[in-house]
Amino acid sequence: MTTVLITYASQYGHTERYAHWISEQLGGGYRCELLPVEDLTEAAIEKSDAVVAGLSDYGGFLTGASALKKHAGLLAQRPLALFTVSFSGLEGGSQEKLDAMLSKNIKETLVSHAISTCHVRGGLDHTRLSLKHKAALAGIRSAIAAIPRKSLANQQMLDSFTAKTVDYSSPEQIEPLVTALKTALS
Repeated sequence: MTTVLITYASQYGHTERYAHWISEQLGGGYRCELLPVEDLTEAAIEKSDAVVAGLSDYGGFLTGASALKKHAGLLAQRPLALFTVSFSGLEGGSQEKLDAMLSKNIKETLVSHAISTCHVRGGLDHTRLSLKHKAALAGIRSAIAAIPRKSLANQQMLDSFTAKTVDYSSPEQIEPLVTALKTALS
């Protein structure tokens, strides 16, 4: 049976949720091992036939990127799929822009080696944010409020301050990555 290592970096739980959805969508034809990226080891990579890596995006900085860079050589020897989770996903930027951000955070060779890159939406729970994230969002709120014609994602970000908790994650968003992975492994 094909073993797929699904590693993820999740600060507030959305990336981990996507990792579980990927495992579910791969179904019974694959043995999936889920592993937080901070626990990623050479042994875990070596015993896998493919790797999926999910990273949380906070203002263009990807949580867990350093662990992937550390293992870049070994990861490049296997089929690799990458995904990022942010508040806006593709609502806030193009595939090309988000792939460039991914390349900036991890080695370009990993991004170009990937059989799929996917950028999905997560959510925001203002009651669980660290002080650092609250401070960053205060600046973002002011900047977005000043935009005369707001995008859907910008308006949703502003609305999140009133709602306190919003969640735009869904298992459908990860389906293209799962399909690409299944195709590459068949």
